[in-house]
Amino acid sequence: MKVAYKVWLEKKGNPVFGKGIYHMLMLVRETGSLHKAAERLEMSYRAAWGKIRTFEKTLDLEILERGRHGRTGAQLTEVGLTVLAYFERIQTEMDRLIAKGPVSGLMSEMESYIKTQSRAKTLAARQDASKKKDAAPTPSRA
Repeated sequence: MKVAYKVWLEKKGNPVFGKGIYHMLMLVRETGSLHKAAERLEMSYRAAWGKIRTFEKTLDLEILERGRHGRTGAQLTEVGLTVLAYFERIQTEMDRLIAKGPVSGLMSEMESYIKTQSRAKTLAARQDASKKKDAAPTPSRA
């Protein structure tokens, strides 16, 4: 077993940034195109663009530089790159805490407990079956 978790950022209780937009922005950085990023994520360009606009509007930041001066495509702004870097650091720190922090010890304790309880339950079931077998009347041979 392992602990699974998701990390996302919220503002006033509403999610604004998580793995989805993170992967999209990573693909924009890699491909230089929001359209190509959306294709790779199997989403429409319109949906991808909507996620970008929502993030930018909610946080009042510009994370994506649109094609300018006759250029096509898109690239991350310095702010966008910095947001990605912070999210990566947050994710790395969470991974570290899960793998080596108190959660790791709690997971080990829980696994041991489950194994103990599982063995105890199996043993109790065997003992119960044995008692029932011993208590069952034996057919008489007439």
